[in-house]
Amino acid sequence: MVSELHSPASHTSLPVHKQYPIVFNGIQLGLGGLVSALALVSPRKSLNLYDNPAAYLCVSASIILAYYAILAFFDVYCFKARGDSWRPRARPMSARISSVLSMFGSTLAAALVIALGFVLFGAPLTTHYAETFTAALNVSLLAVTPAILTLKPTFGAYRRALLSAEQKSIPEKWAAGFFWCTITVTWMSAYFIPMDWERPWQKWPIPIIGGAFLGNMVAVFFVLVRCFVVPIARADFEETQSIQRKMARDYEAQRGPVTRSMAKKEK
Repeated sequence: MVSELHSPASHTSLPVHKQYPIVFNGIQLGLGGLVSALALVSPRKSLNLYDNPAAYLCVSASIILAYYAILAFFDVYCFKARGDSWRPRARPMSARISSVLSMFGSTLAAALVIALGFVLFGAPLTTHYAETFTAALNVSLLAVTPAILTLKPTFGAYRRALLSAEQKSIPEKWAAGFFWCTITVTWMSAYFIPMDWERPWQKWPIPIIGGAFLGNMVAVFFVLVRCFVVPIARADFEETQSIQRKMARDYEAQRGPVTRSMAKKEK
């Protein structure tokens, strides 16, 4: 049943993306959450988000970036289903390095776009350059990099997965879940910056970073339910309904001759 869920035949009307086996992605979800949590832990007491946010955000971005680089290099983030075997593709070293470099470049490009969005929405334009870019880099890693490693590198694939309301495959739901949960909570967290509470955690970009990591945690649970729990539950329900319909047909087929024979006896 699980292999049917993730086989290419189950998404014949949808674009073919890299397929997601449940076991490996469960591990990736757990490790991703652990890496995100470790990125919030400062290696030194003097290096904290309040006193030195740019350096702190560089450390957290480095941890998450290294995690994704390892997954991209060993090709264990995305798998293709080959029948019932879920083995990573055998690729030459040059292709592995190219995947890592492509992930780096796409993540940095997304960070620049996010930084521009921060400025357009009121972030400091003439100061706090390092804080703005490192915050954007962290948001890019949490929201965009899962889509970079999941979807085909085309505008159509990103538009369909992230911007359209069309029916999506499981990998597209995976990418969209991380993107929209992280971006939405990050945007909501900016509400606290202009408030006149005069708290140290209101300093730019602390609320943004807190919202990004909180949104990523929400995304982990959302993706787990939407991509794994719901499809399996739906498949189980449909399989149960199919069995019940078959039993009902068999019962009616057996009951028909008995009913006719009883009618003849009554006559």
